[in-house]
Amino acid sequence: MAKIDVVKEKINYLKVWLGVFIVTLISLIGWLSSHYDEISTIRFLLSVVGIIWLVISIHFLNKNILKKIESLEEL
Repeated sequence: MAKIDVVKEKINYLKVWLGVFIVTLISLIGWLSSHYDEISTIRFLLSVVGIIWLVISIHFLNKNILKKIESLEEL
């Protein structure tokens, strides 16, 4: 397999995980907003930590994808 094909497959794999993270983030925010008054403090805090972790993960995953896309120009 050519090097460009390997890089393209890695980008596609990372894009799948980016989609999973985004869907999980949207679902968690939706759950938190619909159950805000019913949940305990610990669940609320864990949800906020999860949201922060997902946002940071999405940011770094997106940077990684963009870096790999830019490396395609060199090939």
